[in-house]
Amino acid sequence: MLRLFLMFCVGGFAGVCLAEDAVEKLPRPHYRPQESDPGWLKNAAQFHGHLGPMMVFGARMGMAALHAVGAKGYFDVEIKCEGPMAKPPASCFLDGLQVSTGATMGKRNLEWVDGKKIVVYVKNTETGKTAVAQPTDAFLEMLRQPTGDTKATSDGRKRGQSRNDRHFDDLARKIAAMPEKEILTVRYPK
Repeated sequence: MLRLFLMFCVGGFAGVCLAEDAVEKLPRPHYRPQESDPGWLKNAAQFHGHLGPMMVFGARMGMAALHAVGAKGYFDVEIKCEGPMAKPPASCFLDGLQVSTGATMGKRNLEWVDGKKIVVYVKNTETGKTAVAQPTDAFLEMLRQPTGDTKATSDGRKRGQSRNDRHFDDLARKIAAMPEKEILTVRYPK
């Protein structure tokens, strides 16, 4: 019995060590956490590779949509997203939506279709409850504001060093902290 216990302990410890080694092998995002960052922001940056206003906006929309239908995420939700997201930075919204809802294009419970306006349709597959989330006009106007200096750094680096990147990080953090009612609306279709 003692032998079995020791094997379990050693095996369990080895499993923990292997799991930590696996985390160390993940790519390192261009993200420097700040004390004021909400806990979810680190996970979103790890998934996406950096902070970005559209990724954070997608995460906020996803969290609100999931809550609106009372879903847990991952497997009890279907999401359809419409919007002009054919390429970055707009398409980064989809990464935020994936990380915040657990719905993914790979599991086929997240679908994106091209459209003129951003609209997120969410359904709790266990209860049938549905909701529609959309950005507020004021929020979309805020996103359209000029971004400042767009030049790369003198050594050619494009992420994490330029004044423009700092602006985007600051804007992403602002979006993460904004009251939900300033960012989006949720309605329940009949």
